[in-house]
Amino acid sequence: MYENTHLGLKNGIKKSNELWEKALRIIPTGTQTFSRAPGVFPDGAAPKYLRRQQGAHVWDVDGNEYIDMVMSCGPTTLGHNLKPINDAIRKQLDEGILFSMLHPLEIEVAEKLIACIPCAEMVKFSKNGSDVCAAAVRLARAVTNRDMIFCYGYHGFQDWYIGSTDKNAGVPQCVRDLTKPFKYNDIEGLRRMFEEHKGQVAAVIMEPVIGEKPKDDFLAKVKELVHEQGALMIFDEVLTGFRFSMGGAQEFFNVTPDIATFGKGIANGMPLAVIAGKAEYMKHFDRVFLSNTYAPETLTLAAASANIDFYKENDVIAKLWETGEYLEKNFIEVIEKHDMNNNVSLAGYPVRMMVNTHDESGKQSNVLATLYQQEMFKNGILCFAGHLMLSYSHSKDDLDCLVQAFDKSCAVIKEAVTSGRDIQEFLTCKSMAPVFKGLRERDMVSN
Repeated sequence: MYENTHLGLKNGIKKSNELWEKALRIIPTGTQTFSRAPGVFPDGAAPKYLRRQQGAHVWDVDGNEYIDMVMSCGPTTLGHNLKPINDAIRKQLDEGILFSMLHPLEIEVAEKLIACIPCAEMVKFSKNGSDVCAAAVRLARAVTNRDMIFCYGYHGFQDWYIGSTDKNAGVPQCVRDLTKPFKYNDIEGLRRMFEEHKGQVAAVIMEPVIGEKPKDDFLAKVKELVHEQGALMIFDEVLTGFRFSMGGAQEFFNVTPDIATFGKGIANGMPLAVIAGKAEYMKHFDRVFLSNTYAPETLTLAAASANIDFYKENDVIAKLWETGEYLEKNFIEVIEKHDMNNNVSLAGYPVRMMVNTHDESGKQSNVLATLYQQEMFKNGILCFAGHLMLSYSHSKDDLDCLVQAFDKSCAVIKEAVTSGRDIQEFLTCKSMAPVFKGLRERDMVSN
């Protein structure tokens, strides 16, 4: 099996730590994105700043090289610096970036998206998933003339959703009260919630799948129940889109929502998010306000157009499934080899696979998650504690290095849980902490 011995923490992380100390003095929390910062990654065993990236590899500011299994927190599904995408951006750059009137690329990309997303009869653009999820909720409220929202998963930083999490500082209580999380695969529990809030629910917005797989036609039953209650069905496909299929989980599971949001995977790292849906609902955007100065920025739209073409011409979805299935098979073999099923397990589907670290009762363990990440970084893998983000650019050699790193990491975890010693003694870094308390434990966020 191929092994690349120059990967990993060969040069230390001195420059990373120096930059982080400077950032803490001038940037609140030190970061623009919580899921890119120390805490999510093992502080002391991982770099904090990256300098360069190519394909499925990245280099940090100290010159260490890693196989990237985070891929820009998910958007870069084709790989870093893919030539066809970069060429499209460079070509458009010569003609202009942000125009003072409409641009034909808006129509071109809209038509391509409508052709591959089942629910899409009309689409509208923004710059991030938070915006389009908020727009979908606002649209549903306008269409139904109701206020209550039921949700499952992670839907961004806007008040309507973030008020339902522990990161709710600054969100008025009256706003918090309007969003209620529900449990996945519990159709009767969702039915009881509808009964409790009879005639008040505008929409159910949900990630179609995170780690737990739908059972007994759960998604179809949710759609049926939602429509029985006069509400709208919204799929948040920011992560599932352009992974399960180009049309997302709705195409894969053959359950078409009224409205859907897409983002990561559409433009290979360029900032684009999409709200798509049936024309009878989307037409209400003539009175529901969604306007964004940067939404029609053409470098991103050029990248999106080229991205969609590349997906079709190179059968990217098939490659992502093939890659994920290879990893899943080999990871299961590693877990069984070390007899670690009580502490390490896989969740989700091959194209959205999660590695869970837990105690024997199944409760998520931050200490074991940190140990897992620490050892993966040591062996040259940049990864979250949970989700593995696959890309078209991950080579067979990359995958084999990943499997070897997972094997070595599981060996250390095995030693830690069977040694009789405090697991903390095996850490050379601070224990990680999820961005949200409780969401990962309830399978409502990937990391």
